[in-house]
Amino acid sequence: MNVALDALMEGFFRTYTDPFTAKEFSLFINRLGLKISEEESAEYLNAEPRVFSLERQLYITRAGAFTNKFFSFKPLRQEVEQNVFVAADRCIPFVDSEVVSCHLVFLYRGKPLPKKIFETSSIVGRDLFNFFGDEYVSQYVASDPANDSLKIPERGYELPTKIFITGYDLSPILKDVDFKYGDRLLCRVVDWNNCVLEVFPEVIHELNPFLSGEGELDRRKWIENLESYLIESFDRMGPCGSIEEQLANVFYEHGRALCCRHCSSIHEFLDASKKVGMEPFGVETRLWFKGQNVPAVGKWNAFECDGAKPTGFINFEMPDYLVDCFLKDQLFEKKDDIDAVIDKMIPPALEVTPEDRRAFTLQITRRDAIIRRKYNWFADFAIGSIRHRALELYMKVGALVYDIDSTGNKLDKYPQQELVILSQLFAHIMKMLEVLADSKECPEEEVSAMTLSLEGMEFNFEDIRLQLISTVNKLHAEDFEVI
Repeated sequence: MNVALDALMEGFFRTYTDPFTAKEFSLFINRLGLKISEEESAEYLNAEPRVFSLERQLYITRAGAFTNKFFSFKPLRQEVEQNVFVAADRCIPFVDSEVVSCHLVFLYRGKPLPKKIFETSSIVGRDLFNFFGDEYVSQYVASDPANDSLKIPERGYELPTKIFITGYDLSPILKDVDFKYGDRLLCRVVDWNNCVLEVFPEVIHELNPFLSGEGELDRRKWIENLESYLIESFDRMGPCGSIEEQLANVFYEHGRALCCRHCSSIHEFLDASKKVGMEPFGVETRLWFKGQNVPAVGKWNAFECDGAKPTGFINFEMPDYLVDCFLKDQLFEKKDDIDAVIDKMIPPALEVTPEDRRAFTLQITRRDAIIRRKYNWFADFAIGSIRHRALELYMKVGALVYDIDSTGNKLDKYPQQELVILSQLFAHIMKMLEVLADSKECPEEEVSAMTLSLEGMEFNFEDIRLQLISTVNKLHAEDFEVI
């Protein structure tokens, strides 16, 4: 798909707000010059994270699902004292999660609220970005221009004692109402594509027991509902790809009950809930049953694990960007040995026939010729060593993943947290290699960040490797019977 088509597709997912069918989507794509069947459209839409499935084979974009929907939150005492509020993770899952929160636009009485810097401790800052996952808080804080002078990436993403968060000035609201700590800001998504929201102050002074405010009974019921909806989603969907994804599914499916004017906030819910909490999920964090480890395997993904052992090279797939990384790595190392590269590409446990090997070698040789014509060792110098190190880790992680796959439908026999960490490491290293495959120039701070990330992944892999290998060997031993 060319750049123009990509832009039109992006525009569709960001701005189209009405329900549509797979057939209507395929017609839209066909008009853009790309032929796609209704069945292919349905498959594509079911995998697109910005699309929800409706009943009767209808779909709706996130823009359509959350435009005009309400949510609320209470500013902290520190925020009210500084006449400011920050968006942070409070707008999850209603806005585009790819947009840094300091770039949102909040309208009050039709006019944008001015930006204002909120000064706070790193402890408070971590709480404000909690729902992005504790493992990503430092990156979100570092991405705020207000912290440019702190040079957080150069500190290894270790947050200093004091940080700054770009927020929004409460002064225009204070001119109209006596907004105090304990009061609430009700928000409504106006323009999902441009991240524009409308804000309404709710002056209820909840700290006064005699002025509890209208809708408090509704908010208590809201918290009860969200708890039951989340627990149902844990049983049905398991831990989603992120906390944001879990909440997006729940708020979309139960929008009528949750996206109402008398709504509470997710932070208030987490403080009140006895059954749902923030729990570790490998090297990440998820919403889950409070006090329980998040498992890798459950009834939500049992069908994915219910399969035969891999049947051989015919099922072996390698994305183009990974092939490019291996070929560029050989050029970076100033070597010329296609057989050696292919030995690295194919997992050791995979049996390959001579015919399959020859066909694969021919494909790789053709790609190698294309890469060589464009390769520049000096331009590749900055990221070549990082790519080499990332490929070394990929080969170790990939080999272990394949060894585990070779034991068949026995994932429940493995230590669950270690299995989760392995799958996360595989996804992270693949994402890094995809970035490295396209990178021509890499700023020094990005090189430093990737180096730190690699060090963390290498440490985590060594921490789990022996336990998983031990289980693989045990399960393979069980395959043999003494006659």
